[in-house]
Amino acid sequence: MNIIEKKQLILHSRQQMEQRIAEIELQGKALQEGAANESKSSAGDKHETARAMMNLEQEKLGRQYQELMTMKEYFDKINFEIVSAKIQLGSMIETNKGFFLLSVGLGKIKANTQDLMLLSLQSPLGEILLGKSEGDRVILNTHEYIIIKVI
Repeated sequence: MNIIEKKQLILHSRQQMEQRIAEIELQGKALQEGAANESKSSAGDKHETARAMMNLEQEKLGRQYQELMTMKEYFDKINFEIVSAKIQLGSMIETNKGFFLLSVGLGKIKANTQDLMLLSLQSPLGEILLGKSEGDRVILNTHEYIIIKVI
């Protein structure tokens, strides 16, 4: 893996966040349309229950949307250009268990044929990787991670 591939994976990660945001926006619009249609009919208790469930779902989507927007704003502020021997925010890490990007806690994404795990600084693995260098070994639960390369 090199700097060019890192830039491509970062771009792909940003696109994945934007895609998830767009999906939540579509789900929110569909719920609003469903609520509008539901309010036109009235079937007593059944109607009230359906509206309450839609409101709960809208609140859940609103929280997910806000979390993703906050995550994307934070991601966009990270300087991924800095290359350091020690792992820091914005580092891509190649380990014996795969590739990690220390940025936001988005989870696993697939870019082309490459799996990439986006970790936040607050995640257990992110916390123990921070400040480590190539050749270091860290253990989380019963899994040993050997740092092959910091990109």
